[in-house]
Amino acid sequence: MTATGSSKHLANTLANYLDHQISSGHLTVDMAQRDIAIRLDMLIHALTIKKPAGFFGFGRKKLPVKGLYLWGGVGRGKSMLMDMFVQMANREHDIHVCRFHFHDFMTAVHAIVHKEREMGNADPTASVMEQLTKGADVICFDEMEVRDIADAMIIARVMDGYMRRGGVLVVTSNRHPDNLYLDGLQRERFLPFIAALKEYNDVVEMGGDTDWRQRVLDGVPGWYYPLDDKSDDAMAAVLDQLTGGVERQPVTVMISGREVTIPAAANGVGMIDFDAICGVPLAAADYLVLAERFAGLLICHIPRLSDALQNEARRFIWLVDAFYDRKRFLIASAVCDIDQIYTGNQWQAEFPRTVSRLGEMTRLRHLS
Repeated sequence: MTATGSSKHLANTLANYLDHQISSGHLTVDMAQRDIAIRLDMLIHALTIKKPAGFFGFGRKKLPVKGLYLWGGVGRGKSMLMDMFVQMANREHDIHVCRFHFHDFMTAVHAIVHKEREMGNADPTASVMEQLTKGADVICFDEMEVRDIADAMIIARVMDGYMRRGGVLVVTSNRHPDNLYLDGLQRERFLPFIAALKEYNDVVEMGGDTDWRQRVLDGVPGWYYPLDDKSDDAMAAVLDQLTGGVERQPVTVMISGREVTIPAAANGVGMIDFDAICGVPLAAADYLVLAERFAGLLICHIPRLSDALQNEARRFIWLVDAFYDRKRFLIASAVCDIDQIYTGNQWQAEFPRTVSRLGEMTRLRHLS
């Protein structure tokens, strides 16, 4: 399949955009990414075609369209391509696409199900889709991963009906559908949903073995100082490389009933100011939620952490621990070098571990 195939008649295509990002230096040539871009172009085209139904074309309706289940290793560019698809479909082709990180979707689903059942609705699945998708033409799930029986049963009921009614999915995952919820409790009840995923979606592996995110991380420092225009520009450039030049959007994550907004995010990576993530009342478990949601974060403008900022320092320790334990990455800009950032007394015993872990996270990028 080549770029001059089915997508060439579209004025704006993902394949062309990918070429532009390569020529501008944001991305490197990757034929597997290009093949997926062309598949997504074909999906956009299929979503815009209408077929006459009945005599003389009365009652025109959209053709049934198969979705795309894209799976493969980390750092291959799956989330980046999904972001490109969402932006292209929504803006250039007037296709209503709802995009969710799968973890965020399940959090919202559980909240709606709980509320509906409190109101006496014994089967709230229809209400879930109505409230979350609002009639979307396509639903995108980034990083689908099913880990417990409650999630397995809810997603099976909600999405099986959606697909059978003609709803279109675009999914990214590190696992083939056959390996979702593998060895899970009562997995046999989940197997019909796996069969539906494979029936209503083209299952495509994102080939290749280059981890592009890791390649970027291997070439950049993990800590920028002092705080000035140069460090701000460097952090912006790193974010640009990690997101492939895709336009960043604010992402709001619901944590313990509180909304935490990452102002600039794409491709599983976000950038946020230190005060916005460590200056708010979050607990250790809340940072684990963020570590589940993002492959990594860029934390900007870390001040010297004196005893006047002991709460902020404690949250920073939790943040580092959470991302370290989940094997995520952190890149930061700060007022000074990492071993001079903590000047307080309250966490003197704990902070050397934080410094060590930040240093190890940086070294691991070059060794993995």
